[in-house]
Amino acid sequence: MKMLRLLPFFIAGVLMLNSCSKDNKAVEPEPEESAASSEVINVFHKSEQYYQMYVYRYDSTATKWTNRIGSHFSTIPADDPTYIGFTNPNVVDSGVNLFGMVTLYTSEIGSNNIKTAKINAEKVLQFFPDEVGSTKGKVKVLTQDITITRSEGTTFKIGISGEGTYDTDTKVIDLIVNFNETAIGGKAKVAHKYKLSVNPLTLN
Repeated sequence: MKMLRLLPFFIAGVLMLNSCSKDNKAVEPEPEESAASSEVINVFHKSEQYYQMYVYRYDSTATKWTNRIGSHFSTIPADDPTYIGFTNPNVVDSGVNLFGMVTLYTSEIGSNNIKTAKINAEKVLQFFPDEVGSTKGKVKVLTQDITITRSEGTTFKIGISGEGTYDTDTKVIDLIVNFNETAIGGKAKVAHKYKLSVNPLTLN
């Protein structure tokens, strides 16, 4: 009888010990992200005047890839060589067709001329290898607002963000870029798919 009376206390003790062991279980730390690599940039950028990768956007309406998006001049910012930017330092008061934005927003700009739109972004892509020495990794699009000039001189801003992957063997970058179009009455997130390559690609 005494044992039966003690049984509830024994069960409660076991449950308490089990609960404590769960609470004290070591939490495994999340794996640290590798540092941004400037070496990967040497694969996708060349320090020659007017150098540009082959850039393509998937057109979900036409359900096919666009032709090469020209005027995508890549540059490396002096204050942080872990980024690829897209600017036009060769032509005064001009710009680039970053992710085809001059084409995408032609009606808002009033022109499809890069010199009118004046898009320049010093820091855009950053590369993170899967591990040391890996030929593959992640690409991040720096979250920022891109200033675009209309043909009559006023400006508007489109936000960009996104991420993707790269492969230094194939020399191809796959990206999803999100555009925030709320400043012109659009959606907060409009996603577009891109391929950037050192060599021309046959996609359709």
